[in-house]
Amino acid sequence: MNSTNIWLNGSEDPQKAKNIVEFLEERAKYPDQVQVNYTLRDVLNPRNNEHILEVGSGSGVLCRLMAQSMSPQGHVTGVEISPEMVKLSKDYAEKVGLDKSLSFEIGDASKLPYPDGLFDGSFAARLLLYINKPSQIITELIRVTKTGGRIVLMDWDFETLVVDHSNRELTRRIFHWRTDHKDGNNWSGRQLYRLLRSRGLDRVSIFPIISITTDENSSITQTLWHAAVSALEQKIITKQEYESWVAEIKSNIKNNRYFASIVYFIVRGELP
Repeated sequence: MNSTNIWLNGSEDPQKAKNIVEFLEERAKYPDQVQVNYTLRDVLNPRNNEHILEVGSGSGVLCRLMAQSMSPQGHVTGVEISPEMVKLSKDYAEKVGLDKSLSFEIGDASKLPYPDGLFDGSFAARLLLYINKPSQIITELIRVTKTGGRIVLMDWDFETLVVDHSNRELTRRIFHWRTDHKDGNNWSGRQLYRLLRSRGLDRVSIFPIISITTDENSSITQTLWHAAVSALEQKIITKQEYESWVAEIKSNIKNNRYFASIVYFIVRGELP
């Protein structure tokens, strides 16, 4: 398994950080990601007098979504290890008039600069799959969250990705390689329940989101293209296999016969 944190690598470079932030902002506009993000917000259930923390806040997309539900008295703090990304997050918040309800701070999620029990709720979304030792981050989330507060984790499970394709063997080869060898721990979604349950939290609940697409306007479809390109670059598949695999999906899209889906897992627990 390759657990390289692709978001951290190069994020100190202003242009690379800008590219990452722009990617995150564009990804959040896809309908399947809107579904996932709004479900995450509903599971966390932020209230207008609370202080909520996100670790690994990226461009601030989820912080802004939470803040919209909490104004004017609530507050959201986002922690991101990249100074450049923190700067850009503040710019996005200011553009939409949420800068008074949001704070973005530079910090390491495994060593948070906050006292015990400061936050009413805390969450990490699309983060732990990139972290070698997610238990360290969960320890910190537990420490800085109040008694009775909520902790919410969310990741996909890449091996739940499916696409309707006639070449099963080739599809499996691409997906299995992508799952095991690219962009972190792609089984993270299925592991979140164990990670929270083993910490003794109360009312640990699982909220699976079956994200489905039947057109190209989705994050899932973009993931398929990237997986195929990466498999080609790493010589897992040949150029001919790549071209035939992609061509069938594009044909299905054009003829309204395309189907793909993936499962995201949201896990919520409460501090006793």
